[in-house]
Amino acid sequence: MRKNNETISKLFLARQEFILVGLTGRTGSGCTTAANILESDASFPDVSSVRTEGEPFYKGNDARRYSILKKYAQQNFKKFYSIKVSDLISAYFLSRDPPEVAKFIAQSHPGGINENMILQSLLGGSFSKMKKAPNFQSVLGKILNHDAPIALTESEKKKFLQFLGMARSFTQKFKNELNTIDSDLYIYTYQAAGNSIRRRGYIDVNYKEREFIPDNIYHLPETINRIIKLLRKIKGDVFIVIDAIRNPYEARFFKDRYAAFYLISVNAPNDDRKTYLQNVHKFSVEKFDEIEKRESGKTKISNADFVSQNVKKCIEMADIHLFNPRNELENNNVLKAQLAWYFALMLHPGLVSPRTIERVMQVAYTAKSNSGCISRQVGAVVTDENNSIKAIGWNDVAKGQVPCSLRSLKGLLNDFDEIAYSRYERNSEEFRTRAKDQYIAITTADKSSGRNHAYCFKDIKNNIDSKGNQVHTRALHAEENAFLQLTKHGGMGVIGGKLYTTASPCELCAKKAYQLGIKEIVYIDPYPGIATDHIISIGENPPGLIQFMGAVGKGYHQLYEPILPYKDELDYLLSND
Repeated sequence: MRKNNETISKLFLARQEFILVGLTGRTGSGCTTAANILESDASFPDVSSVRTEGEPFYKGNDARRYSILKKYAQQNFKKFYSIKVSDLISAYFLSRDPPEVAKFIAQSHPGGINENMILQSLLGGSFSKMKKAPNFQSVLGKILNHDAPIALTESEKKKFLQFLGMARSFTQKFKNELNTIDSDLYIYTYQAAGNSIRRRGYIDVNYKEREFIPDNIYHLPETINRIIKLLRKIKGDVFIVIDAIRNPYEARFFKDRYAAFYLISVNAPNDDRKTYLQNVHKFSVEKFDEIEKRESGKTKISNADFVSQNVKKCIEMADIHLFNPRNELENNNVLKAQLAWYFALMLHPGLVSPRTIERVMQVAYTAKSNSGCISRQVGAVVTDENNSIKAIGWNDVAKGQVPCSLRSLKGLLNDFDEIAYSRYERNSEEFRTRAKDQYIAITTADKSSGRNHAYCFKDIKNNIDSKGNQVHTRALHAEENAFLQLTKHGGMGVIGGKLYTTASPCELCAKKAYQLGIKEIVYIDPYPGIATDHIISIGENPPGLIQFMGAVGKGYHQLYEPILPYKDELDYLLSND
């Protein structure tokens, strides 16, 4: 039996040796809280103490699932090492001279800050002291020099964890010093530094004007990766959490390199988040709105799609979505319970089956792959009140029309295909002129890739009209498509039912859900626009909005598909062969 137990352990050995978690989420959602839990001697709460709004968080079979997973997590938990992106940005600052850093900080604040005042703060504060720390600059140089493998001396290896601690301590002190000069200076400075690193590979005062070097998109995650490799080399078996990933290409970097990587989004209700940031961090309403805009990818700088924060996109990419109600300070039981749930499954997939909310959302998530939209793929599912699926939809053109992804600028200009291209597209001189200009530009930039140069009709038409009209979209929204399937195939009514969507409903789809008598809308995207405040929150029977919690996509399969059937696992432990 002992031999068989060792064999079973070998099957799960890779998972027990290394786990890499990346946290993402909007400011104030609780990424740092989650990281602190994982890097502590975690004590996971009993199911009876996991409550929100006075109700048990896990009920029925979900409570039984949690009891199984909590026991396994408690038995097998070991502390994570936390790599904070802000600490690494501090390292990039420390690699530059004080006058350069002072100038960069002064230019980062939109209102302007006195450069000499900042320089004096650097020379007399923690920045200058850290620059003089014994051996710190040597280790720092080796980590940031991507042209050579890291070759630390034995002494440096032994002190490596101490160096990480020093960087963490410096970041906190440096943050306080910057915020003493101006309460928003730390946020502006570090966000600008992240943009500079992704654009230039280092802290560059003139990064906005200088050439964008595409290789540097991955400079920051490559630095993180060098630290991961060092930790694995020094510590052997190690669990690591990255706090926090806010650029989708950095998330993709780790997804492509590590099978053991999980991107986890931490989401808090808007009202709870606002209250927390206003009470604890003294955020004004204006500052809160500004950060929302910046983190949703709406940044007006060159190559913003690649170099700026886009938390909205990171959340879309997440493998696991956690819910963090912030209505009681220091009560993190709901967050702890979810971390226990998914930590156990990371170590041992298939210990329990998925929750209902996960099963249905996984269908919606799979459905979105059918979309022919070249902008954003969305999936939706409509169920009755018992979560029995009644309709599935995805955003796409009406049946019988050609999806945008299968059309092209070349086809529009040369084929005159009556099935693929509308009469308007074939006969409007103004539209065809704009399309031809776009075709020349894109084929000049992309001569030999073999790509199909599809186009968005709405974008060209709105550009002609100088408007942002959503009416011109060719596609049905995913939610709208799912609703229409109910009528098209003679489905039953869904009063009291539920809508699951991988995005969040727009005003038009929210109105349709309201009219159908939908009781709950479960969504992933935490940026619902005005649909919540303008449509869903009024009237006599408003549907409830529920932020999705659980694993989806690749994460769903990684966590819930057992390595071998659980019965076989238990039988094998009992056998004498």
